[in-house]
Amino acid sequence: MQHFYIDASGKCIGSYDGPPEQSPFAGTPVAVAPEDADAQRWDGATWAWPPETRRQMVLRAIAARYQQALVAGLPYGGKVLQIREQDQANLTTMGNEARWAEANGAAWPAQFAWRMADDSFFPVATPGAMIALAEAAKSEVYRLRQVKWGHVDAVRNLAQAPDIDAYDFETGW
Repeated sequence: MQHFYIDASGKCIGSYDGPPEQSPFAGTPVAVAPEDADAQRWDGATWAWPPETRRQMVLRAIAARYQQALVAGLPYGGKVLQIREQDQANLTTMGNEARWAEANGAAWPAQFAWRMADDSFFPVATPGAMIALAEAAKSEVYRLRQVKWGHVDAVRNLAQAPDIDAYDFETGW
C-alpha cells in the first residue's frame, strides 16, 4: 500500500509503495494522497490548503468572475453593449469625441451607430446619445470593479482557510 510521508510541518516529502519500515523517507506515513503535495499540508486528519494558498486561489477566481461579468456585457437599449477591457477604450474615446462635438456645436454623423454584442448596430444619432451610451458603460464597469474590489478586500481580511473556502464571491455581479 502506498504511503505519503510528511515532515514535522505536515509537508509531503515523498511517497513509497511498500512497507513503511522500508521507506526511504524519514517522515511520518499517511495513507491518504494529497491533491497537491507541494501546496497542501497534513493537519493530523486530512490534507489542508494553507490560508495564503487558498486566498490566492480564491483571488484568481474573483478576477476570472470579474472578466466573465465584463464579457457578459451591459443590457442597453434592448441589446447587449460590449464592455470588455478591449471595448472600454473605444467607448471612452467616442464618448469624449461626442463631448467635444456637443461642446463645440460640431456636426455629428446622423447615421452613426455602435456595434453591439450580437453584431447588430445601435443608432447613436446625436452626441448626447453617444455620451449616454459611454457613460452607461463607464458606470457599469466601475460598479463591477467595486464588486470585485469588495470581494478581494473581504478575502484578504479572512485569516483561516475554511473561512476563505466558505466565502461566496458570486454575490453582487
